[in-house]
Amino acid sequence: MASTRLIVALDTDTPSAAIRVAKATTDDAYAFKIGWPLLLDAGIGIIKSISEFGNVICDLKIADIPNTNSAIARRVKDAGAWGIIAHAFTGTDSLSAIVSSSSPMKVFAVAAMSHPGSSEFINLVAIRLAKISEDAGSYGIVAPGNNPEMLIALRRATTRMKIISPGIGVQGGEASRALVDGADYVIVGRTICNSPDPHQEAARINLSIESAFKEQDKKA
Repeated sequence: MASTRLIVALDTDTPSAAIRVAKATTDDAYAFKIGWPLLLDAGIGIIKSISEFGNVICDLKIADIPNTNSAIARRVKDAGAWGIIAHAFTGTDSLSAIVSSSSPMKVFAVAAMSHPGSSEFINLVAIRLAKISEDAGSYGIVAPGNNPEMLIALRRATTRMKIISPGIGVQGGEASRALVDGADYVIVGRTICNSPDPHQEAARINLSIESAFKEQDKKA
């Protein structure tokens, strides 16, 4: 679905389940997000396997010195990933190293997170992290879809970068609300992966997004 704003996070128990969900939602998803558990279970070759069904974003939240960041990013790019997620708190030089090593792969930097503990530190400096992300040349940032005030503030802080938002579904965020608040794409994982029919659930989310924007246009 070329116009979808949905990124499906393949938060599954096994590599075979991840492939099953990706195959089922290939027409519903803008991209698929995979993380460390899946990569550790399946190996880096899973990137190529999932890429058969759509764009793959590797959520590795890289947070190291520039040289190490570059080495990780190059390997992920060579494996066929479309995008990669890194932390911004390590500084402009570390994030810039990923950007320069990754082209044309898209780099998304974490500006704020969706879990309760993020309020203890990282979310307190979210605007600063967004500025670091922009200065480093990131394609986008990660901002929580279950924290409307934070998402709105980060959208105001940057007009150039794309915003992808987790925290939808199980963590309490609503896809349509997050998009209205400023996200460009929403990330949904367990709500889809744990559904008896992942395609039907993904289609339902896309329909709710479409309906919300139609309603917003009527009020405009």
